[in-house]
Amino acid sequence: MRSAANKSLWILSFISITDWVVLNVSLGISAFFGWWPMEGITDYGIIDDLLLANVAYLIARFYLPITLHHRMVTPATVMKNAFKTTLLYILVYDALLGMTHAFVPGFFRSLTVFAITFICLSAERVFLRKIMHYIRRSGRDSSRAILVGSGVMMDAVKTEMSDGWNGYEIVGEYGKENKEGMLPLDQLIPAIQNRQTDELFISMVEKYDEKWLRQLLIACEQQVVRVYYVPESYSSKERNTIPMEFGNAYVLAQYNEPLMNVVNRIKKRVFDMVITIPFLCLLFPFIYLIVALVTKITMPGPVFFKQKRTGYDGKDFWVYKFRSMKMNADADSLQATKDDPRVPLWGKILRHTNIDELPQFINVLKGEMSIVGPRPHMLAHTEYYSARIGDYMVRHYVKPGITGWAQTHGLRGETKTVDDMARRVEMDIWYIEHWSMWLDVSIILKTVRDVLKGDENAY
Repeated sequence: MRSAANKSLWILSFISITDWVVLNVSLGISAFFGWWPMEGITDYGIIDDLLLANVAYLIARFYLPITLHHRMVTPATVMKNAFKTTLLYILVYDALLGMTHAFVPGFFRSLTVFAITFICLSAERVFLRKIMHYIRRSGRDSSRAILVGSGVMMDAVKTEMSDGWNGYEIVGEYGKENKEGMLPLDQLIPAIQNRQTDELFISMVEKYDEKWLRQLLIACEQQVVRVYYVPESYSSKERNTIPMEFGNAYVLAQYNEPLMNVVNRIKKRVFDMVITIPFLCLLFPFIYLIVALVTKITMPGPVFFKQKRTGYDGKDFWVYKFRSMKMNADADSLQATKDDPRVPLWGKILRHTNIDELPQFINVLKGEMSIVGPRPHMLAHTEYYSARIGDYMVRHYVKPGITGWAQTHGLRGETKTVDDMARRVEMDIWYIEHWSMWLDVSIILKTVRDVLKGDENAY
């Protein structure tokens, strides 16, 4: 009996060869249009650069392996992997050219070769993924699986396997309950010993006899059957629960938090500073002068508005904004609504363009906020919604942001009902669990697009 990994080895080899061929085809396309090689057109120069390009690609592949053949990979992951591989390949290639030829290729030529390579690699990998689906749906490269137990998460596993594209074949379902189609547990160990499966998924919702469970695991080990434990997530089946080391034991974390990793926090902080410091030094002073002048003329009172809001770890902090309302006693408890009489024309302009939020870059500089993250709410809202939405405070696992995933998906502005806030919280938690630098960049670009287009919820 061969394991699923061994059965996929020839597929990975084929994909690797195809990937290498496509790389060289992309270089041929670049050469046809005169964008490559990076220098010279002599035979020696072409061969030399071709060798360096292939070495650079091998280095990039070493650090960023191909994942499109993995059974549960998504199209977005395939594209993201192709982008990262191409970017690393170009950077290494340019570095090798600089070291061997004592020159640094031009930015636009490198960008052009990057674009051609990325398009070719992406098209090839998406196409190969389609082929993988066809192969697995036809029953080849399949992995036999036995499901043990029940529960919401086990039902989700069964649904994914039943779709067919990932190549799983369910050869048996076993459980304590006499459900239709379920076999009794006393038949499971003989089935393992008869080599009827490659993998076993066992639900941890049910309680099993310890002696029987030990015998089951020994049988799986003897027949080289891989075992996967299926937990029952407390909050919902959509939770991205992950295992974590706890000394010599393992525990399941309720949420996946990439920003718990200190390296990721450093990357996010450096990214914030790279944008914040130039903005505050070069652009903000001019914006402040214009806003201050018009504000003083149209709305007597201070230029800045500061308010206590709930931040990282549930701690309060002062958030800064350009004042967009007339002076009023309800600013700390009442949200702005459509056609709010407290917001004059100049205030509407500030809100509609998001200019009123720009002083929060000061909060970013102070380390109280990030450019991207869940929006900080006023204290009255934290008290109200945390009592009505069970996972409301989870959004404070990370620093609040000037913009966020929820705001770029139509959930900006007034929250009229508890359900409105619950949807926003759901978006915020999704961001926390799926954070990446790539995601932050995409949110910033979408925010800029929304500002230029205008947001009907910005009032």
